[in-house]
Amino acid sequence: MPVVRSGPNEYLLVGRNGKLDNKGSAASVWLLPGTVWVKVPSTKQEAAFEFTQETKDGIPLRFKGIVLYRVVDPVASARAFNFSAPAAGGLAALGGIGEISKLLTHICLGELRHAVSHMSMTQCIEERKTTLSGVVEAALAEVLRGDGSSWGVEVEIARVAQVFIVDPSLREQLEAGVRNEIRLAASQSDLAAREAGRLAELASDTRVKEQQLAADREGLRRDEELQMARLAWTRRQETEALATRRQQLALQAERVAAELAAEEARIAAEEPVRRLRVAKERELLAAELEVRRLQHEVRLLDVETDLAADRARQAMRAEILPIEQAPQIVEAASRVLNGTNLSVYGDEAAVLGQLAPVFSLIGRAVASAAPGAAAASAAAVRPESGAA
Repeated sequence: MPVVRSGPNEYLLVGRNGKLDNKGSAASVWLLPGTVWVKVPSTKQEAAFEFTQETKDGIPLRFKGIVLYRVVDPVASARAFNFSAPAAGGLAALGGIGEISKLLTHICLGELRHAVSHMSMTQCIEERKTTLSGVVEAALAEVLRGDGSSWGVEVEIARVAQVFIVDPSLREQLEAGVRNEIRLAASQSDLAAREAGRLAELASDTRVKEQQLAADREGLRRDEELQMARLAWTRRQETEALATRRQQLALQAERVAAELAAEEARIAAEEPVRRLRVAKERELLAAELEVRRLQHEVRLLDVETDLAADRARQAMRAEILPIEQAPQIVEAASRVLNGTNLSVYGDEAAVLGQLAPVFSLIGRAVASAAPGAAAASAAAVRPESGAA
């Protein structure tokens, strides 16, 4: 019974009764009748590609690239590609690897030609590692995983390695431009060096000034810290004094409150006595008021009595006055009428008749006042009338 063995860098696949098994690397298997076998390499494989394509601006460029891959699922790869060994046992499994490399390069070439035709020469040269390599990676990823089928292959590196200018004259022009750019870069480098020297000098002067400013700032900071410390000490002293003052005020407030409480207690204790005293004073004032009212009434009675006595004296005086003054009246009348004889004749007798009552009144008064003077008055006043 034959035996088949696989090396450490290849998979051994054995098929029997329609089933394909992976026996792994460095394996040996006894082949039963009707058994088929195949070896799939497990090492990394290289697929290189090279092509020429005109860019969008009509400049032909030559591109070289590389794809590194390896078989990670030998069963799927054996189903998709032909890894069968020749009957003579020659180079085993190179046919499947060649098919995979060929397909991968065709995919890269198709996608790169399409991308380069839409890019300029400068873009192709500058974006070789970014845009172009990204196009290759995206195309391979889409083919290997996007369609739902598996090749059993994993791509590790897909890069556009080199870009060449096909036209010699254009290459010389570009090389001359590059040389000019190099010279310009050198001149710019010299200028940059001189400018860097000046900048270094300026930087040195700036550092010196910055150090001086730093020293000044440090001095200002220390002065500020000292001032802040003094302010903090002053504030602390003021705070302590304020706290002491507050304590004193609190003690004074407590003392005042205690004094007020004692005063209230004293007032509360003295209130009945004061009320009794006020009641007594009220009674005394009421009694004094009654006494003064009675005294006032007595004074009023005295005044009324005096007024009544004055009125009585005046009335008596009024009654006595005619009597006291009657002699003077009679004497005055006698003096006026002494030796006077009134004779009324004719029509003037009526006037004398009207005066008669007046004389009669005087006579009665005199008679009542002094009977002895009545005769003299009557004798003195005796009118003589010629007609009645």
